[in-house]
Formats: sequence, C-alpha cells, structure tokens
Amino acid sequence: MAAATSTTAGPAASNTCDNASAGAASPDPAGPPPSSTSRFGLVMAVYLLGLVVGGLYVGMVAPVRTVIQTDFGIGNVEGIWIITVYALFYASFIPVIGKLADRIGRKPVFLACIALFCAGAATCGLSGMMASPGAGQASAGYVVLLIGRVLQAIGACGIIPVANAEIGTAAPPEKRGFALGITAAASGIANVLGAGVGSAIIGAVGPENWPVLFFACLPFGLVAFGMGAVVLAKGDPRPTGRMDVLGSALMIAMVFLLLLGIQAASADDSGSASLAGAAACFVGAAASAALFAWVERKAQDPVFDLRYLRSRPVLVTMGVSFFIGCMINSMTLIPEFAEAALALPVGSGGLYMMVIGLFSLAGPPMGGKLIDRFSPKPVLVAGLAVAAVGYVVLGLLTAAFPSVPLMVVGLAIMGLGLGFSMGAPVNYMILENVAASESTSAVSTVTLTRQVGLSLAPAVYVAFITTGVGAIGYRPMFMVAAFFCLCGLLLMLAYKPGRTS
Repeated sequence: MAAATSTTAGPAASNTCDNASAGAASPDPAGPPPSSTSRFGLVMAVYLLGLVVGGLYVGMVAPVRTVIQTDFGIGNVEGIWIITVYALFYASFIPVIGKLADRIGRKPVFLACIALFCAGAATCGLSGMMASPGAGQASAGYVVLLIGRVLQAIGACGIIPVANAEIGTAAPPEKRGFALGITAAASGIANVLGAGVGSAIIGAVGPENWPVLFFACLPFGLVAFGMGAVVLAKGDPRPTGRMDVLGSALMIAMVFLLLLGIQAASADDSGSASLAGAAACFVGAAASAALFAWVERKAQDPVFDLRYLRSRPVLVTMGVSFFIGCMINSMTLIPEFAEAALALPVGSGGLYMMVIGLFSLAGPPMGGKLIDRFSPKPVLVAGLAVAAVGYVVLGLLTAAFPSVPLMVVGLAIMGLGLGFSMGAPVNYMILENVAASESTSAVSTVTLTRQVGLSLAPAVYVAFITTGVGAIGYRPMFMVAAFFCLCGLLLMLAYKPGRTS
C-alpha cells in the first residue's frame, strides 16, 4: 500500500491518512470519468468477467491433480506443487501488481494480467503434449506445467484487487457497497463452482484430455481483454518518484518465504528435514522483512507506506481480513467432516459444499446494500457473529448428533455469515481509509493478509482435529473457527474510519 506523494503543497498532500475518507470518495484519476449508468455497467461487466475467469482456476485444477500426476509419472510429493506453486506466487505478487496499477493505471495492468493469465493457461495446456512416455519427457513437461501455473498466478493476483479498486472508486458513493457486494459474489461463485466446473469438463472430454481444462479459459479471456481494451478508460500515469524495485523484490521474497515456511511446517510427512527447511524459510522471511522496512523508509514511492502501520482503521482492516481468511479455509475440511459424520462414501462429502455456496452467495449483494445504508461496521460484526453461531452449531450439535438436517442447518448459518463477511465490507473499509490514488495497492494489501490467513489456517485446523471417533474429532476444529470469528468481531469494535493512532 504505497502512499501517494505530490509536488503540490496542501493539506491533502501532507497527510494522506487524515484525509483518507475524502480521498476514497473522490473520483479516481485512473478510472473512468463520471458517466452514464450504462457505461459503468459495461465497466463492471468487464471486471466481473475477469474475476470469474481468474477465480474459477482457484479450484478447477484440484480435481484433476492426480490425473496430471499420473500422466507425468510423478507422485503426490511432486504433484502437490501444481497447487502450491500457484498459491505462493499468487500471494507474493499481489502487493507489487497493486502498486503498478496505482502508478501506471488500472487498465494497462488489468489487460496485462488477463493476457498473462491466458498465456499461463495455454502453457499449462501445451505441457500436456510433453507428457507422453519417454526418457526425460515427463519431467520436462512437468517443469513447463509449473511455469504455466506461475504465469497464471501472477496474472490472477492482479485481477481481483484491480477490479475491486476500480469498481469501488468508480461507483457512485451511495452505491459503492452494493457494487463491491456484486464483485464479492462473482468471486464467491467462481471459487465455489471451480472444482465442479473442472470435474464437469474432465467428465465431458475424458481424463486423458486434461489440457482442455486449461485451454477452456482462452475464449473468455480474449473476450475480457477485447472488451477491456474498448470499454475501460485509459487513465493517466501517476509517477511519483522512482519505482521501488528493491522494496518490491524484498516484499515478494518476504511473502514467498513466509508462505513457503508455513507450507513446509504443515506438510503431512514433515520430519526433521522439513522442519529445518521451514525454520530456514522463516529466518529468511524475517531478514527480508527487516531489510524491507529499512528500504521503505528511504524509497521515493514505497510499495508499502510504513505510516499506515500507525493508522488504527487500516490496521484493524488488515487484522479482520486475516481472520476472515482463517475462517474461510475451514471450508476445505467440510467434505471430510460430512463423510465422517454421515458415514458417506469417500469423495461424496463435497456435495454439502453446495449448501455453503447457496447461502454465502446471497450474502454479498444483500450485505452491500446494507453497507450503503448503515456503513460496513454493523454488517461485518453481524456477519462474523452469524458465522460463529454456525461453527458452534456444527461443533456442538452436528458433531454430537450427526444428521442431515443438523448438517444443513449448521452449514447454512455458517455460509450466510461468511457471505456477509467476505469481500465487500473489508474492501469498503480499506477504500474509505486511503486516498483514491492508493486504492489498488490498498486492496492488494488486505487481499494479501487474507491470503496469509488462508495459508496458515489449515495447519491450525488439522492440529485441533483430535483422534476421536467419527465427527466428534472435528469439534475442536469448529471451536477454533468460531474463535477466529470472535477475534475479527472484537477487532471490529475498535474500528472508526479515518482515525490514526
């Protein structure tokens, strides 16, 4: 989150934090000028298409990972990197891409990210042609696949913050919450449907044709790119000093090493070597963080303005985003909980994710309208409280007295709370506390903190799943998820927009 600097003297230039609310409400120089509702609708359509295309691939690849592994002749230890490398590079580049969008304009960055994402998808698809048996071919093809996944991740990590920042600043102030709610719903739809869409495509073309899964996004990506080139306003570059190249590199290294350490520490087969590797990653992340703080104090246009660490509303928003990421990741364990509780066949518990999906998707648009009327604080507090109730129902009732009705009720309450908590309130909060010229890097920062929570939570949840028989063993895990909700709720009680500490 970089602070905008200006050669123009004045109060707004001298104190970004104190004038955050006014800055967020003003038109964004990089966004489209005030125009008709129909033009804003076209702008939203472009960004929503980008969100859906990028969001689908968060879960689309998971159902076919073992198929891809078999084709390349590799095992689970190597194959998990199909998922891991995407998560690592996605999180690592979020702040840098957000900063670039604030410097050179959102349109060129958004179009570049769409193009990069499609290039990565095509690379992944083409790698399938190298998966035929033969000396060295399998390993070379797998390397090409991982390169494609890296390109996809870097492209995708720019789509979400750019879309949210553009829609949040271009929307009329009285409709900003609803617009951000629509973007949150689009991301939610993509994330929930990703695995199902991936399975459907593979079911239609056959497992041996898995490259089609990657090629399938190209027509939609080209449409998004073409519409964006025509509809989105060009915007004016806003150079405010030399690009913080060293700070950006250190930020990437810090986030990458932190998440890599978390991955290594939480690996199922972690032994002394894995733990030593995790420790080395954490030490490297800490060293990168110390050097990063020193560099940012001297940078002309820092990729992260350290003054925001003294801003209470920004810190609260980042903390709440972290806890929301922690609670979101509890959904990854719902299928196996359903199978344990209801004695379902292995692999069929994922159907219960649809309950969460249906109720969580209704939350963002409704919550957005309520934000426009009441502000984000009461909406987010209510959402976190409802989600906590859902986790308690699952942990105390469903786990103890397993039944389909109790499962559906618990998941429905949890999903409704998640729907009101995810996306829109946090994005609204960060936008009302930073200047419009910093909005994309600001949204990128809260996206990053959520991603850190997403990465850290699985190890915590697994550690709290006991060896108890059946569903009862999941009770502590749900209590921990409810605790994360309460942590976010308590932080929200301290939230007051525009205040600095």
